[in-house]
Amino acid sequence: MGIILKTLVSIVAVASLASTAALPADTKQLTTRDACSSGLYASTLTIGGKGGDDFCESRIGSSGEVISGLDVWSDGTGIKGILFTYSGGQAMMHGAKVGDNKKNIKFAAGEKVVSATLWGDGQGRYLGHIYLKTDKQEFDIGKGKANKGYEIDVGGGLLLGASGAAGTKIDRLALLFLSPKISSVSIGDIKFDSDPSGTSDNMAPSYLIQSTMGNPSGSNGNVSFTISGSEGVTKSTIWEQSSTNAFGGSISIEISGQVAGIGAKASGGFEWSTEDSTSKTNTITDTVTLTQTVGPISIAPGHGKACKLFAQKGDGNFPYTSTVTLKLDNGKSISYQEKGKLISVQFSKVQASCIDADDPKGWDSTTDNPPAGVKIVGKSSSR
Repeated sequence: MGIILKTLVSIVAVASLASTAALPADTKQLTTRDACSSGLYASTLTIGGKGGDDFCESRIGSSGEVISGLDVWSDGTGIKGILFTYSGGQAMMHGAKVGDNKKNIKFAAGEKVVSATLWGDGQGRYLGHIYLKTDKQEFDIGKGKANKGYEIDVGGGLLLGASGAAGTKIDRLALLFLSPKISSVSIGDIKFDSDPSGTSDNMAPSYLIQSTMGNPSGSNGNVSFTISGSEGVTKSTIWEQSSTNAFGGSISIEISGQVAGIGAKASGGFEWSTEDSTSKTNTITDTVTLTQTVGPISIAPGHGKACKLFAQKGDGNFPYTSTVTLKLDNGKSISYQEKGKLISVQFSKVQASCIDADDPKGWDSTTDNPPAGVKIVGKSSSR
């Protein structure tokens, strides 16, 4: 007879999970069998036979990853192989990529499994069939169904992993669902791989106005003008890491850490600076208007001025390591380390620069026909 093991899993304190070696989400990890008996899972059923090599796929306690997709191969004898894809992008294969039927399912962030059923092969040797129903889609693959199958406890609907055994086929399988629901996600203790403070990397001027204007030599006298510029821009701060979207938009998130801005150097110029911030979202955008007016500036006949109004624009991409804490609705929590990057688009205050430009060949306009942004405010006659 095939194995049908039922294990009632009680929710226990998960502090021991947080104390285990925590790995960044981009570090490949082969989970151990202990990870599949952590006390976080709904009650499990293992369906199939006795052969194969044991496997365990679960990373919730080490890197916070959940299962984001399944690729399944089958034929007339049952399930041949399963590729488990994690929310961090890595995938692990068990069994074989063979069979005349192959299907895949991808779970959107926050998508919940509402029911799951497994079947044996009818001979007590292998896993025969898999059926999943989520709040968005259905997934059904395997050999013919000889009976009603075995309904799986899906807990809160979040598929964390699986355990079982495989060789050239999937000998047996248990699906691991999180029993308590995740009530909130907090990200903190952000440490940049390299502190951007004091650097000027990836900064360049963003011009509001660039104009070289001259007062023709035949002019009656000095001409005074002002130059004004205004432009709407969007500043943005994005904390990009797996946990900001792995658990869905319905779960509240709080991020506490440093954000990058542009500040003035004491010696002149601009540099990246950081300050502490708390946000309820992983993306902060702010549309602002850059504006500046300078003058009046006087130009004598036969002379010119090259004027610029500009802000420093910084496009920053700063890798970091953070501590992610998942708060569960049973009062417990899970903490782990996770890699991420801060993507920041920032602008400094507007600067003005006007220098002499007396060669008429370099003038793009004159005081008789001033460019946009330039206003003639006075003329003095030399006659």
